[in-house]
Amino acid sequence: MKLTDQKPLLFTNKALAAIVIPEMLSGVLAIVAGLVDSVMVSAAGEAAVSAVSLVDTVNLLFITAFTGMANGGSVITSQYVGSRNYEKARISANQLLYLATAVATGLMAVLLCFREPVLRLVYGQLEQDVFQNAVTYFWITLLGFPFFAMGASSTAVLRSVGKNRQAVSTAIAYNVLNVIGNAILIYGFHMGVAGAAISTTVSRVIYAAIGLWFAHNKSLQAHFEDVLKFRLDHDILRRVFRIGIANGTENSLFHVGKVLISGLLATFGTAAIAAYSASYTINNIGWVIVSAFSTVMLPVVGQCVGAGEVKQAKLNMKKLVGAATVVLAVLFAGIYFLRGSLVHLYDFEAETLELAAYYTGVGAIASLVSLYSFSFVPATGFRAAGDIRFTMIFSSACMFVFRVGFSFVAYWIKPELGPLCIYIGMWADWFVRTVVNIIRYRSGKWIHKRLV
Repeated sequence: MKLTDQKPLLFTNKALAAIVIPEMLSGVLAIVAGLVDSVMVSAAGEAAVSAVSLVDTVNLLFITAFTGMANGGSVITSQYVGSRNYEKARISANQLLYLATAVATGLMAVLLCFREPVLRLVYGQLEQDVFQNAVTYFWITLLGFPFFAMGASSTAVLRSVGKNRQAVSTAIAYNVLNVIGNAILIYGFHMGVAGAAISTTVSRVIYAAIGLWFAHNKSLQAHFEDVLKFRLDHDILRRVFRIGIANGTENSLFHVGKVLISGLLATFGTAAIAAYSASYTINNIGWVIVSAFSTVMLPVVGQCVGAGEVKQAKLNMKKLVGAATVVLAVLFAGIYFLRGSLVHLYDFEAETLELAAYYTGVGAIASLVSLYSFSFVPATGFRAAGDIRFTMIFSSACMFVFRVGFSFVAYWIKPELGPLCIYIGMWADWFVRTVVNIIRYRSGKWIHKRLV
C-alpha cells in the first residue's frame, strides 16, 4: 500500500517546492550580496579584502552558533506544531529567543574586551595593514551579534510554522540593505572596511526588527508572545537548551576548525589569501544554495516526527536530498566552466586572478566528486528527528580529523601547495560525511522518539 493510501501527506511535492524555491532564491541573493560586498571592499585594496575575509571567518564561528541554536531550538517548536500543541509551541518560541539573544550578548561583551588578543591568537603575526583593518572591522561587527541572534530566532520560528515567505523576506531585506549601505559608505564616503562593518551592523539591527515584527503575528501557530515579560518555562527551556546548545556547539566546533585552517591560510601571504578568498566566495554560491535544502529539512522532518509520521519523514528526506543533488550538479558544473569569467569580478592583479580561477575550479570539482549534498543535507534531517548526539559527535570528529588534519598534513608534506592544502582537507571531510550519512540513513538508527 502506498503512503498516500494510508494517510494524507503533510508535505506534498508542490508544498516542498513552495518552501525550497524561496530558500534557494534567498541563498542566491545572500551570495550575490556577499560577492558584491567583497568586490566593493576590494576597491580598498588586497589588504582590506584579506582583513574582511579573515575576520568574517572568526565572526562566522559565533554567527553560526547563534543560527545553530535558533535552528536547533526550532526543532522543538516544529515538533510541537506537528503534534498540534500550539500553546507549548508558542512558549518554546519565546524560550528560543531568550536563549539565543542571551548567549549572543554575552559573547559580544567578552569579545569586545579582548578583540585584539583574539585576532593575534587566531592569526598570529599578520601584516600590519591587514591587522589594523581586521581590528576595525571586528569590533564594529561585534556590536551586531545580539541583533543577528534575534533575527535568526525570528526566522527559525517562522520556518517552523511554514512561513518561509516571511523568513525569506526578512533575509532579503537584510542583504539588500547591507549592499546599499556598503555602496554608500565605501564608495560615497570612502570609509573602507569601517564602512563595510557599519553597514553590516546596521543591517543586522533592521534584520532583527523585521523578524521580530513578523514573528509577533498572533495568527501563527507558534509566535513570540509578551517576550518583554521574560517568563521562563524551565521544562521547555531545558528541551530548547539541550537541542539548541548541541546544534550551536556542533556549528561552533565546525567553525573552530575553519578558524584553525584560516590560521594556516594566513601564512601564505596576501596574494594567496586574496585568491583563495575569491575562490571560496564564488564556490560558496553553490554551497549556500544547496544548504537551502538543509534549512527546509528541519521544519519538514520535525513536523513529520512530531505528528508520528516516520514514513513521511523518510520520504521527504529522500526527496530533498535527491533534489539537492540535482541542483549541486548544475551549479558546480556551471561554476567550473565559468570560473575564468567569475574571478574577473575582483579588482586584483593578473597573477592573483589566475590563481583565484585555479582554486575556484579545484573547489568545484571537489564538491561534485564528494557529492556535497549528501555530506550535509541528511544530517539536518537526523537532527530534526532527535538524532542529536550522533550528528554532533560525528560532525565534530570529521571536521577536526579530516578537514583540519588533512589540511595540515598536506601542508607539512608539501607546503608549496599553498591554499590547495585546504581544499584537500575539505574534500576528505565531505567524502567521509557522504559515506557515513548514507550508511546512517539506511540503518534507520536516526529515527528517535519525539522530543516533545
